Amino acid sequence: MDLRTVFNCMISVSELGRGQASKVIQAVEDQGTPYIVIKNNKPQAVIVSISEYIELMKAKDMVNSLNIAAPGELHHSLPVDNGFSSSPGYAAQKPGSLTADEINIFLHEDND
Repeated sequence: MDLRTVFNCMISVSELGRGQASKVIQAVEDQGTPYIVIKNNKPQAVIVSISEYIELMKAKDMVNSLNIAAPGELHHSLPVDNGFSSSPGYAAQKPGSLTADEINIFLHEDND
């Protein structure tokens, strides 16, 4: 990905507040391209699709599971410091974040 592409996928909080949020969310949904949200000239958040979020949570869970299974071996090879507790699974998530199961429940309720 070149610098122009990255720049085109950045949006400020104020732009989102001026009616651009719908356009950005539609682009994320249609093209799968994440957007970086900028606040006070610093990246603060990333807007990704639900499917990408679920994949990231699964990957994070897998890394956390490996980190617990063999902590002596992995601490030297995997630089994982996510600030969460060291227990396996989604129970160790940061408060307020959603698990893949919670998202799937929400999506299935939405379709009913």
